[in-house]
Amino acid sequence: MDGRAGKFRDDLDAYVRYRRLCDGVELTYESINLEELMGFLDIEHHLGLRGKDTWSDAGNEGQIVIKTLIGQILTERTPAAGSVPDLYVEFARKLRPDDYVLTFNYDVLLERALEQAGVPYRLFPNRYKDVSDYSATIDDSRQEVVVLKVHGSVDWFDRRRYERFRHTYAVQGLDPDQTPDRIFNPSQGWYLTPVVEGPRHDDDPLVSLYRLRQVEAYYWDPDWFLNTPSLISPSTQKLVYSSYVREFWNGLGRAGWGNFRLVVIGYSLPKHDDYARQVLYRVARNYQSDNSDLSDYLKIERDPLVLVDYRPDAAGLEDLKQRYAFVDWSKAMLHPTGFDLSVVERL
Repeated sequence: MDGRAGKFRDDLDAYVRYRRLCDGVELTYESINLEELMGFLDIEHHLGLRGKDTWSDAGNEGQIVIKTLIGQILTERTPAAGSVPDLYVEFARKLRPDDYVLTFNYDVLLERALEQAGVPYRLFPNRYKDVSDYSATIDDSRQEVVVLKVHGSVDWFDRRRYERFRHTYAVQGLDPDQTPDRIFNPSQGWYLTPVVEGPRHDDDPLVSLYRLRQVEAYYWDPDWFLNTPSLISPSTQKLVYSSYVREFWNGLGRAGWGNFRLVVIGYSLPKHDDYARQVLYRVARNYQSDNSDLSDYLKIERDPLVLVDYRPDAAGLEDLKQRYAFVDWSKAMLHPTGFDLSVVERL
């Protein structure tokens, strides 16, 4: 990659030099830990250490290259709409209204599985009938699965930059409709849908996010530095950029008490996601607590916590158990052979 994208190589060199001078570690490009590199770049961008050379709200050049490549590579390898494998479609069919799916994945596989299965879903916690300055009225009239993409998505793009350019064009006496933008200018003809629907508060950061439905066509020739997918980089510093999905986490510390099924699929709790470990700890401990009064009242037995991962050897299994040391294994089922039909049937 050359031009502005070539600055990613400068970021690599800067990180290698930083680690050599600070830690006495001599890294090659191949031995760089991606999450640690992105944590280094996230701090630099978040604190504005480059001053006027800070590229955009979405990140500096190296961060944008990584985010765009994530979008491009995952999109190339995601089954097309209507061609999702049966295993995932069957999983989608098993989901029921008001089930919550929190996913750390950037891809659109789950959305396509739900659409192929004909299962209604939304990508935000609550619908509202109306909102006021200090409150909102919940709209519970729709039966939907709730999918929360806590690290963003390859098909989410933020409209705010486009609106700022439209304003600049109007101030200068130019036609705002001539604002160049590969995604949001209507002349480009993309099919866009808002991530959230219905009344929202003005300061809701999700309002400006839109889904680009023809995502394969876009990533065939992405608009590298003018539109960047709204996803949180694989980084040791994810919380720095988590403000726009903060609503997804709100109240999760109380989750589990009133639930009767909890399944964790394919999440190994990597060390760079320790914030997620704190959340899962709270949910799992709540879920596995003795809450017989609720079970007796509703006449529903609480299922064991189900943990699904692919751990074909003893060492891998022990590593997973250490990461999930807070789980009461007497009230849990571990499925170490990966996500398969037996897991779906269990649901």
